[in-house]
Amino acid sequence: MKTLAELVKSATGTTPLDCYQCGRCSAGCTQNVTEGMDMGPVRIMRLIQMEEAFKDQPETAAEYCDRVLTSDTIWMCASCQTCTQRCPQGIDIAGTMDVMRQTAIQRGKAAKSRRVYDIVSAHKAFINCIRRTGKNDEVALVGEYKMRTGNFLSDMNMAPQMMLKGKMSPFGAIGSALSLLKSGPADNVKHVFEAAEALRKEEEEQ
Repeated sequence: MKTLAELVKSATGTTPLDCYQCGRCSAGCTQNVTEGMDMGPVRIMRLIQMEEAFKDQPETAAEYCDRVLTSDTIWMCASCQTCTQRCPQGIDIAGTMDVMRQTAIQRGKAAKSRRVYDIVSAHKAFINCIRRTGKNDEVALVGEYKMRTGNFLSDMNMAPQMMLKGKMSPFGAIGSALSLLKSGPADNVKHVFEAAEALRKEEEEQ
């Protein structure tokens, strides 16, 4: 199994191992605030380095890896790219966070907090929406998100405003609701998922 640093290198072309802990990423991060991240991006970089340093000691390396993958921080990242732009080493820190999120889901390590659950639910709802229709459908997206999280009454006051601005119509809402009943991918995106699955298997074999 590849280390986190190796996964980041293959996905972004940069490596967290180049980080020398200057802290500019954490200092400029808008999400690194109270009630936001549980640790700053610079600490995530350090933990990834520690996993790599102890890769000859699997148990210790796994502890550092789990601290990254089970953190709320990787889900609080807004992918605004500020950290990446500020990094003097040119590390794609925002890309690193994206890789960590994907890896956390693949390995079943995503944090169990409510706020992370809601974020993961939104992610799954979006992917399923694309899978069913081949495009983003706001009403279907919100509908599935509400069903997954049980937050049925939140944001209800936004519906009238969306209708007035032409972002949502009653007839469109009916069509979107019906799309939730589809179980398989839309014909025009089947080949995309087939290609993605082929790439995933190829990476696993390497």
